[in-house]
This record gives sequence, structure tokens and C-alpha cells, in this order.
Amino acid sequence: MICLDTLVTSMASGPTFTAALDVPRIAGRVSAVIATYNRCPFDPASGRLRDNPLTWALDSLLGQAGHALAEIVIADDGSSDHTQAVLDTYLTRGGQVPIRCIRLEEHRGAWAARNAAACAARGQWLLFGDDDCVFAPHYAAGAAYVMDRLCERDSATAAVMLPFYYRATQPSQTVRRQQIGRLAPDQAQFATWFHAWPEEYLPEPPRLDETGLAAALRVELVGGTAIIDADVLRTVGRFTDLSAWPTSYSDHLHLSADLTDAGGHLYHCPDPRLGAIHLKFGAVGRYQLTDADLEACLPGVSRRLGELVALSAVPRTGTGCRVADAAFHADMIGSFFAFFAGRSADGATAWGIRTWREFVENAQVYSLAVASTPGRAAREAAWRSGLARAARLLTSAARPGTDARQVTQVLARIGQATGQPPVTGW
Repeated sequence: MICLDTLVTSMASGPTFTAALDVPRIAGRVSAVIATYNRCPFDPASGRLRDNPLTWALDSLLGQAGHALAEIVIADDGSSDHTQAVLDTYLTRGGQVPIRCIRLEEHRGAWAARNAAACAARGQWLLFGDDDCVFAPHYAAGAAYVMDRLCERDSATAAVMLPFYYRATQPSQTVRRQQIGRLAPDQAQFATWFHAWPEEYLPEPPRLDETGLAAALRVELVGGTAIIDADVLRTVGRFTDLSAWPTSYSDHLHLSADLTDAGGHLYHCPDPRLGAIHLKFGAVGRYQLTDADLEACLPGVSRRLGELVALSAVPRTGTGCRVADAAFHADMIGSFFAFFAGRSADGATAWGIRTWREFVENAQVYSLAVASTPGRAAREAAWRSGLARAARLLTSAARPGTDARQVTQVLARIGQATGQPPVTGW
């Protein structure tokens, strides 16, 4: 059977592929939307302009093939580093694709910056990406082409998720297609796997059409590298206020559920020619790196991936949504509990029990960006802290939502199922 590496290598992405995607009907319909916060630690005047992650995202977007991209909209979420000086170097250049910048007066969180950029964007489709990504040359044209074809076949198409690879250039894992992009709030089940290749797509994937693009999968979840219909996003109220959660880790759970509730259909196109390399700036992480990937010279930025990984793996907080490893766990557990509790008492109960067993008892860490596993006492403290913070948020007078009695009952059921005193004092 053909191996994954051989298949990916055989997927040509040259001028013929560009011509197949760059059809007139998608020209100028896309606004790239990037929220940024403190991703420019190096002063451009020092000669290190290109060491700033925001330049990797911008340069790879400016180098996109085809004519789908109409503009790039950057929302600066109150950065205190050299972000403005870096952006100034781009704003004075001109070029075929204009860059527009919006600055929030204070740091509010990725959700607020994305909303500000989405409000300002003029495109029919909004193409999201993180400010520490390098985007493949066909990221925009491919996203627009897939969106256009799916809308022809399914008028309820709201978003298409594109693949991303953690400090890698292509997929290295395969999973069953039903594991990719899953979300079931009443069962506290979710799975991304957007960096993996569907097992069923070997030895040859089904094709979208004569372009040779891999066929899209229907999913229930999208993430940070997605193209979204601007009108549908406006209808659902854009991104949920997550100012209580510094990691913003649950933002796409809320967004995906809201899009689905509005009748939107979500898809994922796993074709690696439309992917993004996510550098995870500021995280040491536990990523599996390969020599072939690290030696790869990346189009758009003309640098080896290994150079960018070395810059990204220096531990930092206060950049993007990065928090210290010790703070991550309570934030993630709590923000997910708040999401599930806002939709299903059963889901919230299941999440509390699941995280006790997986995280507290079995030391399962939910993000590869976290480099180490805390001890048992620290894990239990993080679990309790996360649930208590979520309970306070859910029952806050400033954020009317879930009934306090219902939250108390959910926490009591979690305590009973885990054999622990229920979380109180919130």
C-alpha cells in the first residue's frame, strides 16, 4: 500500500495546480483575518525584523498564489512590544494585496481582536489564521475554491477547516475519518485531528473535482485555520466573549456550536497543499520533530523551518494566548466546563468526571504545547480551580446564564462519581 509520505509528495502544487484553483469566480472574495498580540519581540531597527512571528504570517499571506485574497486585516490586541513598528514597515510598502490594521486600546483577548478584524473586513469569506503560522502558497486560493464548490453543492455551507501542522510541513499520522473534527456537547466529546490524514484516504483520497484536491469531510468542529462565511458569522454574533479565560482555548467550541445551531454545515479539507505550519511561538512543547521537516525551506518566508522552530521554542508568556504551563490546565478545564455547562448539564457532568479520570488520576495533558506534567496534588488543585472559576462565571450576576442550583447539582454529581468532595466556595 502506498505510504503517506509518498502520497503527499505526489500531490503537485505547481503552476498547473494554481491555474486550476484560480478561477475568476473566487477572485477578490477573501479577507485574511489575523488577531495578534505581542508576537514581535524584536525591534525591526535591530536587524531582526524577520525573526518576529507576525512577519512569517504576513509574508506567507502576501506570497499567496492566485487572486482570491482581496485584503489582509490585522487586529492588534493591545500589544506592548514592537508590533506597531513591524506593521509600519508593511503599511508603507504598498502592493497588490492591501494590509489594514486595527488597534485595540487595551488587551482584551483573541476573541475581541478577531471580532474587531471580522467587523472591519470587506470580503464575502473570512480566512482566519494565527499570527505565528506560515501559510502554504495555496492557502487562500484553495480555501476559496473549496468553499465555492461546497456552496454549490450545499447551500448551508458555513465554514471549511484547513489542515495545520505543529512545527511540521505535512501530516505524519493517520486516524479514522470519524475522529476528525468531532463535537458532542451533551457527551463532553471533542476531537480536532486536523493535523492528521484520514485513514480511508489511503492509498488514494477521493477527489473534490478535476483539480485533484482531496474531498472535504463533513465535521462538527472547526479551528483557527478556517474560512468562514462572513454573513453567517455575523448572524451568530461572531466570537464568544472569553475575557475570563486567558488561553481562549474554548473559542472554537463556542463558534462551531453556534454555527451549527444557526443551521450551518461545517467541513474540513485535509489536503496538505492548503495547510498552515503552526509554530506555537513561546511554547517549549512536546512536538515530534523530523530532520526532513526542520531542513525544509519554507516558501513565502524563505527560511528553514528549523530556524523558526528554534525561535519559537524559547519559553514565553504574555504573547498570543500563551500562559505558563502551570496556569494552562485550570484555564482549559474551566473554560471547557463553562462551554459544556452552558449547553448541557449532562455534558458538564461528563466533562468534570472525564477530566478527573484522565488528567488528575492518569496525568493526561491535553495540549502538546505543555512541556511537562504537574504532580498529583497540583493536578487536583488545577482541576478544582478550573471548575470553581467556571461555576463563578456561569452564575455571575454580570453574566446571567446558568442557574446556580443547576451548577451545584452538576458539581455534586461530579463529586459523587469521582469519590471526591464536591467543588464549593465559588
